Amino acid sequence: MNKTYLSTKYISILFFLLLIPLIVLFSRASTAQGFLPENRSSKGSSVGVNFISQESQTIVYLPVIYKLLPTTSFLGIMLPYYWSSENVDKYMPEADALAGKKHTAVEWGIDVQDPALYEPWATDNDLNKNNLYRQLEQLWLKGYVSFVKIGSSTTIREIADGQYDPQLNQMAQLYKRWLQNGGGRKAMFGPFQEMNGTWVPYYPPGSTPAQRQQDYKDAYRHILEVFLNNGVDRSQIWWVFAPNGGSLPEDNFEYYYPGDDLVDLVGFASYNFGYCDATLKSDGSDYGNWENYDRIYEPYINRMQIMAPTKPIIITETGSSALTSKEARDKHEYDYAAKAAWFELNYGWLASQPMVLGIFYFDFNALGNNVACDLGIPRSDFDGYKNAAANPDFLYLPSAILDLYIP
Repeated sequence: MNKTYLSTKYISILFFLLLIPLIVLFSRASTAQGFLPENRSSKGSSVGVNFISQESQTIVYLPVIYKLLPTTSFLGIMLPYYWSSENVDKYMPEADALAGKKHTAVEWGIDVQDPALYEPWATDNDLNKNNLYRQLEQLWLKGYVSFVKIGSSTTIREIADGQYDPQLNQMAQLYKRWLQNGGGRKAMFGPFQEMNGTWVPYYPPGSTPAQRQQDYKDAYRHILEVFLNNGVDRSQIWWVFAPNGGSLPEDNFEYYYPGDDLVDLVGFASYNFGYCDATLKSDGSDYGNWENYDRIYEPYINRMQIMAPTKPIIITETGSSALTSKEARDKHEYDYAAKAAWFELNYGWLASQPMVLGIFYFDFNALGNNVACDLGIPRSDFDGYKNAAANPDFLYLPSAILDLYIP
């Protein structure tokens, strides 16, 4: 890594931190005169400061700050661990070594039914054992931003109707308590990830597409309202719309989008499953295919830019198998050179995309229900991830810098 290059990037970012007050004043004055800067082709081409005009009471997006920031993306990772202080100390240095640089963010999940959301936390001892608070805090203390995916074992309609309000209130109160520790704490929250996928427990069987799409929007809005009612305002949290990229045609993610006023980041999950066991179905059908960015990223990024042109994009989950053919699957012949090349090609392409702010790698070797799929990053004799991460456009972005990139 070129240290001079990194230093120049950080100097540029700090320079624009100092410019923010002037830019905001310019933005307000320009809008009062009915002037909007033209769109430009650059990182975050249509993202900037937004505020509510006193005259129109409508949100006006001014593509100023984000356009001027240096092109960069962050690395995120999802690992199969509970984030106690011991596990953060043990596994995150290993993950960072695999990348050859520090990850910005760590993705993990919690269900609305988790004990953390109904157990008492009146004492510090209770608080520091709480599944939500503890993981937020231990990752933060070591310099990692959390991306918390809110899941559920029940239908989204029940959540939208308020049946889990006690748990949601406790979630919001715990988050607010965590914020009170100071230091610029902030996290990403994604309600009901992959809501458009038939495999998630909250995808309601027998419902019409219109019903489940409206249920999701209602539940998403309800969760934001609960956080607001508990004193967590929009400036203290990043809300993420996190569908699956692929879906049944009637479940395309656009139909679920809750609206720009409720979303800070948009993203999607998409994988190169290759020919891992997950692609061979019990009915004998075979969905194996070796895929790159032109199939698993580019179409969804294009659609998201049309759907939400003012929102930065993150790849909320991705990964690659090392099984490149049916024959390789039958013989269990893993081609790690092909997997390494996949990393360099696809991470390189994503780093070049102006609106892509970050990538979360799904570092698991099994999917739900323990279906084998060799997505994990090999721990020895493998430099594919490190070589891909060496791209100078991948930087560690602390919370204060992320705030500049997320309008």
